[in-house]
Amino acid sequence: MFLRFIAIIHIVFYYLFLPLKTTAQFTVPEFSFETYGIVSSSGATPFWLQSNRQGIFASNGSQLLTRIQTHSTDNKLNENFTLSYGADFIARPGEQSTANFTQGYLQLDAYRLFLQAGRFHNTSPIHNEELGMGSLGVSGNAPPIPQITAGFSDWISIPFTHDFIQIKGHIAHGWLGSERYVSYVLYHEKVGHARFGGDFPLNLYVGLAHYALWGGNDHPQFGDLPSSISDFWRVFKAVGGDENAPPGDENYILGDHLGGWDFGLVLELNRVDLKLYRQFPLETKSNLKLKSIQDALTGLSISFPEPKFMGLTGLTYEFLYTKWQAGPFRRDIEDERGGFPFEGNENYYNNGVYQTGWAYQRMTIGNPLFIPREDNRGIKNNRIVAHHLGAQFQLESVKLFMKATASRNYGNWGNPFSSEVRPFEGEPFNPRRNQYSFLTGISLPITVFEIPILLNIEAAYDIGDLVGSQFGGLVGLKYLLDN
Repeated sequence: MFLRFIAIIHIVFYYLFLPLKTTAQFTVPEFSFETYGIVSSSGATPFWLQSNRQGIFASNGSQLLTRIQTHSTDNKLNENFTLSYGADFIARPGEQSTANFTQGYLQLDAYRLFLQAGRFHNTSPIHNEELGMGSLGVSGNAPPIPQITAGFSDWISIPFTHDFIQIKGHIAHGWLGSERYVSYVLYHEKVGHARFGGDFPLNLYVGLAHYALWGGNDHPQFGDLPSSISDFWRVFKAVGGDENAPPGDENYILGDHLGGWDFGLVLELNRVDLKLYRQFPLETKSNLKLKSIQDALTGLSISFPEPKFMGLTGLTYEFLYTKWQAGPFRRDIEDERGGFPFEGNENYYNNGVYQTGWAYQRMTIGNPLFIPREDNRGIKNNRIVAHHLGAQFQLESVKLFMKATASRNYGNWGNPFSSEVRPFEGEPFNPRRNQYSFLTGISLPITVFEIPILLNIEAAYDIGDLVGSQFGGLVGLKYLLDN
């Protein structure tokens, strides 16, 4: 099925761009075949063997997976237009079996702009996605969301600043499917960043991300939710809906909105690059003013162009604190949310109308330490204090890496590890749930029957009261087809 799909793509490309054949220059796509096996000591997959892997591994422990990928970039249609495309097919038998394309996309670049459609991996210009915990906005934890995205291909210089001020951003519209409390929810995303410094060794960054879940069908109380073009513009501007919207959405903001402020600096020296960043989560308009300034993901990432002690090439430390959330509930006068007589409780990643919350296919879209409920009715743990360390080493052709995370988890204000959905009641969970998760791995090239193979071996260990205690290992083989 996968090879048939790829053949269809090539045929479509051939006839679609046949008029350009005199000037077009197509590159040969890169193919890879991968197979993985995971063994776990319990019925759960160790945290870092499953998390931040684009949702390809199941959560229920031991499993097998086969993966086939093809990607092609820099296909020049003419001097101005460049085409990229790819597909990523996985097959995983077992209780949580699946056979699907986790990626399948087309991208067109022209005049420093891009248009991309399908399922594809998102990236962050600030966070270290390989060694860190994951962004509070969109990380690499859940499977890619089907979407159409348009934006700047690269950093764009502001006129008359001599490259000292540059901007980058995009806007996206997506679909979240039916496996939710409200089915067929629509997805809105717009992200913009600016950096200051140009050719100086020190650059400063600032960015703002806005995400929204809106529309959808079959809400148990409100039925089909507003999803017209005029509703899209209300979501885009983050304003209230019309008389067809749920009461809170009509008076405050249509849909479930969240986002984040990004601040950072990058210092590039001859022998080391330093990146310091701090990301503040947003759940309400008032938090645009950083009312919960203590809640943030703070990180320091160090990379070495040349390996240092014991082959060290990268080191990342992150600290996550999200306990405050504008404070506990206070039953006061009517607040800005339009009729809810409560203040405080940002309740990150949760929403009273869209009760699945900030999750896709039962996996958190943002930072994976925010654990979803088993019944797909929201995030059960969003008040967190965590320390995280990641490191990477390169010894000749051998790559070594490790992650270690220690967290104190307090449930959430409205539902502190309760089995009931009580959005406006509850006290902090006590005692807290401590969790420690570790991962170490090695990647090295080997030869099997004169075939070059990339061998991956990983070991992970969890101990604690949040995701449990288990030990597990992963063995993977990757064959890259030589063009």
